[in-house]
Amino acid sequence: MSEGDAKTAKPERLACLDAFRGFDILVMIFVNYIAGMKAIPFLLRHAPAEMDAYTVTDIVFPGFLFIVGVAIPLSLQKRIARGDPLGQVIGRIFIRTAGLLFLGLIMVNEEIYSARDTGLSRGLWYFLAYVAVIAIWTIYPKTESRRRRTLYLALRIAAIILLFILVLVFRARAEDGRVTWLQIPWWGILGIIGWCYLTCSLVYLLTKGRPVALMGAMGLMIALYIGSRHGGLDFLAPVTRILDIGRELGSHSAIVTAGMLVGILFIPGALTKKPKERIISMGAFGTGLFLAGYLLRPLHGFSKINATESYALVTSGICCLLLLAFYVLMDVFKIRRWARFVQPIGTNPLVAYILPGILGSLIGFASSALHVNADQFFWPLREQGGLPGMLNAAVMTGLILLVTWAVTKAKILLKI
Repeated sequence: MSEGDAKTAKPERLACLDAFRGFDILVMIFVNYIAGMKAIPFLLRHAPAEMDAYTVTDIVFPGFLFIVGVAIPLSLQKRIARGDPLGQVIGRIFIRTAGLLFLGLIMVNEEIYSARDTGLSRGLWYFLAYVAVIAIWTIYPKTESRRRRTLYLALRIAAIILLFILVLVFRARAEDGRVTWLQIPWWGILGIIGWCYLTCSLVYLLTKGRPVALMGAMGLMIALYIGSRHGGLDFLAPVTRILDIGRELGSHSAIVTAGMLVGILFIPGALTKKPKERIISMGAFGTGLFLAGYLLRPLHGFSKINATESYALVTSGICCLLLLAFYVLMDVFKIRRWARFVQPIGTNPLVAYILPGILGSLIGFASSALHVNADQFFWPLREQGGLPGMLNAAVMTGLILLVTWAVTKAKILLKI
């Protein structure tokens, strides 16, 4: 393929990418539902911060970060290939980051929300906020009808105004009893993804996706985390109180960068473009990351809570090898039917991620308005925990899957 062909060719659509993302989010929803239940197997709980270990649940979040990394070269290369100016590409990156940070921020503030000081029940505030988010970031169908385009624009404007008012009236209660506004105890899952997406997208553009340069950037990120653990970033204390640089720009971003190193295998013009070559590259890379994680284990051990460098490396290796298995099955041998049930989540991940929050808000609002415990209708076995509780969580996860399928079938796609 000539250089000109490489610039104009479209990145191939990977079936394994949507399937892997879908499975990962499905598991994420399930483990979020069983979190806090009693009598749950250790492998399905997060390992404590002080324990040198990782569980199946501890691999879920790195899986999503890894997939974000795989998608970055494919997405940016598509924009570059169609001739988008660099400023426009960077602007899009910052807008998307801002959206993820905002969503992450309002989600983590739910725990300290004060209905009395805000004047709205928690369920109603968050339900309205999620509705506004959907209206703002839904990908509306293209149409030649001026009336429909005006309607879509009006919906977005109305949703922006609604969200602005909701944020303006938001009030929370601090631990000392003070009435506060939105706080940043941490950025939440979406916020962390936002910081990593920003960091790694800019790194990709800066390095032009060169593998050696990306490997160097990944090594620097690992070093950044290690340095932060030993006081190397203490001079940035005012910043680190808001943003944990060692974790978000260090070890977490290293997982995303590992994903980018896999993603560049699938962009137009990639040196490694035959399935056999990709399989060998991904297998060697995943194994290398896994072994590197164990090699660095004596430094800080494995810890998802502390986002240690060994944890980042070993989970990146596992995710790489899992994606390899998906790739071989779905894109090499074309065995895809088994993964159809997760395709809606893979193609519409943000909807699947916020649906539990929407459902929880509706349950809370119904409980408050009707003066009943509506939560008991959906969670009759939560207190019991164990196998019954997990079955209850599986039913709820299936409900989210079903609603996501229906929403996706209706062509309501949410994308920041």
